[in-house]
Amino acid sequence: MTTPAHRTLDGKAALVIGGGGDIGSGIADALASQGAHIVLSYLKDGESAARVADQVRLHGVDATAVCSDATVPADVDALFQAAVSRYGRLDIVVHVPGAVLKKPLSQVTDADFERVVAQNLLSTFLTLRAAGTHLADQGRYIAISSTLAAASPGPYGVYAATKAAVEVMVRGAASEWAHRGITANSIAPGPIDNDFFRASETAESIAGAAHMSPHGRLGTAADIAPVAAFLASPAAAWVSGQTVRVNGAML
Repeated sequence: MTTPAHRTLDGKAALVIGGGGDIGSGIADALASQGAHIVLSYLKDGESAARVADQVRLHGVDATAVCSDATVPADVDALFQAAVSRYGRLDIVVHVPGAVLKKPLSQVTDADFERVVAQNLLSTFLTLRAAGTHLADQGRYIAISSTLAAASPGPYGVYAATKAAVEVMVRGAASEWAHRGITANSIAPGPIDNDFFRASETAESIAGAAHMSPHGRLGTAADIAPVAAFLASPAAAWVSGQTVRVNGAML
């Protein structure tokens, strides 16, 4: 693959947590296309993550995939240390992992609640804490939230609550890190046409979600990745503590 003469992230080191999935792999590729070296983490599908790393290398950058559980403090610490050890610095952290739950509050079990809080909120807290230690000055932190965090969530109440809390924590980090020139932002997609969304939906509700969009379709990972690449770039140095709702005017 031919690389442009000037790329906005040349020589930067990026950690994409959950980089083996649909949105994560798209973001990893977008960052790599701008010159960033990539460490991407995965939890279960090592073959898929390896394929993403191979694709990323086509941009002329280094890439590696590391198995890590974003809800386990020791795993998160080891992942950040591995990224810093590989490149000598860490400039960009993107947090993608999460779990969806579509149930009325009266039907949510204790186990449901604990799972969603761990995978959405705890995991973000752990990576924010590690990023505060390991990110270089002028660094970037980006978390994936959800448009439902600021909308009427219906049966997604617990899920939406965890994502709203993610956005608040990210805003707090943006304030704490401002003196170092580090930015922290959230991206809140609307419904994305991927396995994560389809796992909680029926064919009828998927079609209904697409019909509700002014654009007549669901979003895709390709709609999200360029926004992450912008927030990671030098041009976004004055964008911090924000939630960018990337939903095609749907909600």
